[in-house]
Amino acid sequence: MNERQTHIREVFLCPLESYGLRDVARLTGIHPGKLRREVRLGYRDAAKVGREWRFAWRQLAFVAFDVWTLAEIHAALGPDACRVLPPLLALRAVTVRLPEYIVLALESIAAEDRTTVDAALGSELVELAGTHLTRLGGTIPGYREAYFFPGAPVRAN
Repeated sequence: MNERQTHIREVFLCPLESYGLRDVARLTGIHPGKLRREVRLGYRDAAKVGREWRFAWRQLAFVAFDVWTLAEIHAALGPDACRVLPPLLALRAVTVRLPEYIVLALESIAAEDRTTVDAALGSELVELAGTHLTRLGGTIPGYREAYFFPGAPVRAN
């Protein structure tokens, strides 16, 4: 098991109530100065406790989902993934046929973001899932929980 997998397992299998900024930096690989700037600018959510920024587990998990792909998280967690992630965050392979320009766009976006085509497409499809949240959240059990993970699901009106 490599260091990244060890950190993923620590974040998701051994959650603490809160984490210091340096702990979040160590676990996610984000430089502490960058993380501190992102918090001060409002790009990351944390609370100032005394002189230290503290992150609740959910806030660390949001950072983790920005750093690691869902596929990396599943691979590191192995069989434990089904215990700590909502059921609808399970990965399922699908085959799609797309026009070449869309495939090239996904490959370019993935290369620029230093990620995989799967992750780039998944990120785009999260937006699609959000636009249909009201309709699908009421008909697919667990949809809202998966969409809002690791945050608390917002109740439908």
